[in-house]
Amino acid sequence: MRKQIFLIIYSVVFAVFLWLSVSLNFLYNINLKIPLDVKLRDNQALADELPADIEVVLRGRGWDLLGMWFSKDLNYILDLSSVKRNLKLSIQTTVGEKINLPSDVSVVAAYPDTLNIDFDNISTKYVRIKNIVAVSLKEGYEIVGIPKTTPDSVKITGASSVLSKIKFISTEKKEFKSINSNLTVDINLSDSMSNLVKIEPRTVKIFYKIELAAEKKFEDLNVTIYNVPQNKEVLLIPPNLTLSLRGGVDLLTKISPSELKISIDFDMIEKDTLGSVTPNIEIPENLTLINFTPQKFQYIIKRKN
Repeated sequence: MRKQIFLIIYSVVFAVFLWLSVSLNFLYNINLKIPLDVKLRDNQALADELPADIEVVLRGRGWDLLGMWFSKDLNYILDLSSVKRNLKLSIQTTVGEKINLPSDVSVVAAYPDTLNIDFDNISTKYVRIKNIVAVSLKEGYEIVGIPKTTPDSVKITGASSVLSKIKFISTEKKEFKSINSNLTVDINLSDSMSNLVKIEPRTVKIFYKIELAAEKKFEDLNVTIYNVPQNKEVLLIPPNLTLSLRGGVDLLTKISPSELKISIDFDMIEKDTLGSVTPNIEIPENLTLINFTPQKFQYIIKRKN
């Protein structure tokens, strides 16, 4: 019984091998995507972006194409370091040499079939970083202040015509979930223009200060009226203000009423036609003003004796 099973398996394997041997001797077409690796001198800059890959249609015997299909070394290296003028490069006629095609394999088509390579004056400038990292917190927590990015700007080098259009460089998209403590992340910058622009450094550090969220009420705060003429005084109705702030619990516990600045400009009172004015409220950074009362103050202007 075992001998019969062995013979059956051997027959199937032999039949498959025979079929492959015959089939792979026929001619086939395959599509391959080949990375484009551009080499430039330090003082060269491209005015237009080149594709990251080149798609080619190859024709040849199955055995030859099979080896290319599984090859990890296919790479179209475009060395422009010795080129001094704009040029038009035919991909279809040069790709065979660049990727060392077997003699029995031919290039049927290439996309794009031609590359227009234009150079421009090289320049350098610094641009800010746009943080597009997404951070979601556990319930009851909040990010205190603006996340700190180090460095907050990067040096970019490339063609003057390209750099003039760049206002910022974005980070890569990344998401962090259910965070309930301070978070520091090392994040790469987007390389969407790697053929055109050199970015230094390629990685930045972003710090998120995260605290348990809380609210705190401050009552009977004094209101300062400034620019009052020496011969006048102003009485407010009511005389004080109450407000509520939201922020990290550690920060809120350290805030004193003296750090909350509530004021009214006398010039606003003189120009008022409704009998009440809205105060200006200044609070420390990284806090949010939830509400305050009263929303408006009535006033009485008295002349000093």
